[in-house]
Amino acid sequence: MNRLNGLSLNETIELYNSVGHRNAEFLFHWINDIYKFFHFSSVDLDYKDNLVNDKTKLTIFDVLVDDLADNCKLRNRELLEKAIRIPWNGTKTYNNKYLDITQQIWVDCIKSIRQYPKYNEFKDIFYFDLDKTLSSMKYSFLVNNAAIDNIVEDEIYIQHGVMAILHADLDLMCSPGFNYEELKKLRPILHWVQNIVHIGNLMNTFAREVEEADFSSPILSFAFRERIIDKQMILDKPEQALNKLKQLVPYFKEKAEDNFQKIKFCADAIESIDIHDYYRKLRKVWNEFLERKQYWKPTLVVEEKRPVIISKPLIALSIPWVRM
Repeated sequence: MNRLNGLSLNETIELYNSVGHRNAEFLFHWINDIYKFFHFSSVDLDYKDNLVNDKTKLTIFDVLVDDLADNCKLRNRELLEKAIRIPWNGTKTYNNKYLDITQQIWVDCIKSIRQYPKYNEFKDIFYFDLDKTLSSMKYSFLVNNAAIDNIVEDEIYIQHGVMAILHADLDLMCSPGFNYEELKKLRPILHWVQNIVHIGNLMNTFAREVEEADFSSPILSFAFRERIIDKQMILDKPEQALNKLKQLVPYFKEKAEDNFQKIKFCADAIESIDIHDYYRKLRKVWNEFLERKQYWKPTLVVEEKRPVIISKPLIALSIPWVRM
């Protein structure tokens, strides 16, 4: 049964365009196309259209909040603090167009999500993961304004901004045959999925983040720690900084591949979802990120350079619960 209601995608994009700055027509339709195939095999297909629509709306909400933390023109601590609390503040009136639009999109989205058959079963987990997503934006704000970036907290917080786990929660709300006993085994897999999506996104967008002087991008903070570039180079010589960052792409591809192998190794541990199918879909998403055109107007030129060789090995993870 199709319960699709509320704002259409085009209406939501129109709302976004009234306050946002990104190329919404391309970006959000591209994301919408991803969600049409990237879902669990366990999803009741009667809810597929709802999931596609709600995941896209949730992403638009995410972008609106995220820009208050990252974008140098929109960055605003007061507005960010209020935006982060929107999911817990009901229909509070803000008398600020940006916040009012952000709230309108959230309210429209959550009304639909509450209709999912297993919403009550996964509601607490959903809000737990939502809180982590919004906390990642607060961390990004602190990186940009208090320079607290470090290798440990980058790994803990930044990945949650892409919401892959949050969207998986929605799939589970629409998966009548999912065995809840397998959730403990599924959650680590979802973190590896989210890491891959995060790396794919950062490799596609780091040029924009150089232009916006968004120091919270992990590829930038990594380059700072390795002394490949510094923040002054971003501000004074962005073309030179971008060309040096380009050399780090193979390293991040290797990190993504490490996560792919973990997922593949653990796929048979889950029986109520076809993780092999999800793995194949994730490979397609990964390729979409690598091939996605820039959805902003680029001003910097990237030259092809030989990659920087990073000598630090990836750390292998022991997974004791995997069936051998």
